[in-house]
Amino acid sequence: MIDLHIHSKYSFDGSDNIETILKKAEEANLEIISITDHNNTDAYNELEKIKISDYYSGKIIAGIEMNTKVENIPIEILGYNLDYKKMNQIAYQNILSPEERTKVEFERLVDKCIKFGIQLDKSELNNFDYSEFASGFIHRNIKKYEENKSKINERSWNSARDFYRDYMSNPSTPLYVEMDDLVPDLDTAIDMIQQANGLVFIPHIYEYRENTPKVLNKLLENKNISGFECYYTTFTNEQQNYMLNLCNQKKYFISGGADYHGAKKPDVKLGFGFGNLEIPSNIVNSWGKFVYF
Repeated sequence: MIDLHIHSKYSFDGSDNIETILKKAEEANLEIISITDHNNTDAYNELEKIKISDYYSGKIIAGIEMNTKVENIPIEILGYNLDYKKMNQIAYQNILSPEERTKVEFERLVDKCIKFGIQLDKSELNNFDYSEFASGFIHRNIKKYEENKSKINERSWNSARDFYRDYMSNPSTPLYVEMDDLVPDLDTAIDMIQQANGLVFIPHIYEYRENTPKVLNKLLENKNISGFECYYTTFTNEQQNYMLNLCNQKKYFISGGADYHGAKKPDVKLGFGFGNLEIPSNIVNSWGKFVYF
C-alpha cells in the first residue's frame, strides 16, 4: 500500500515532524509515500539532513499541495515527482505566506458575518493571532451563540471544515470570501508545478460538495492535468469507483492519499484514513520514471 497525500509540521494545519511521519509510514508498511505540504516543500530540505533508512524503508516521491481557484471556487492541486528545490523557490516567490493570507481572510470573513447578521464576540476577535485558519477560529466564535444556528446548516454548525467548504469557499453563499488576490489561478498554479518538472494531479474532488460537477467539468477541459486522486479518506465506494472509471476511460493517472495532518485531524490515520483506506501500490506504475527521494 501507499499514501501520496501527507502533511507535516510544514503545513499550516499539520503537526508531525518528519521523523514521526517516516516512523508511522514504516509501521503501516507503506511502500511509497509523498509528503505534500501546503505551498512549500520544506519537508524535503529536512529529509536531506537525516538518514531516512533509520526510520523508513520505503520510497518517497517529492510532492506539494497548492491552493488555487476554479470558477471562483477555492480548490487544491497536487504536484508529484518534482524538483523540490526549484518548486520551493517558485512557491516562496509567488505565493502569500499562510499568515498573510489568513489575516486577509479573517478580516473579510468577519465583515461577511456581520453583514449576514451573525453574532460574534468582538473582544475575542481582537485576540486572533493568525496562527490558525480564520475559518476554524471564527467557526468557534459563531458556535458561542445559539441564535447563529439558524444562519448555517447543521453540518457546518458541527464542523469547521464543513463550514469552510459549504460557506466560506462557496460563491453561492453570503459568507463566501473572495480570494482572487490571495491564491494563484489554476493555469498559474499548474505552470509553477510544471516549471519544477512535476506532474499535476487533482485531489479530493468531492470535497467541493455541490460545486463538484462544475469544478470537475472545468478541470477535464484542462490538458495539463495528469491525474486525479481516486482513493481518498472521505470518498464513498461509489465516488471512488466513479473516479477510477473516469481515469481509466480518459487515460488519467491515478493517485490516492489519506490527507493526513497528525494531531490537527486525529481521526485520519496515515495510510488508512478513517481506518479502511487501502491504496494499491501498482497505481503509480503508469506514471513513468520516478525520481525517488
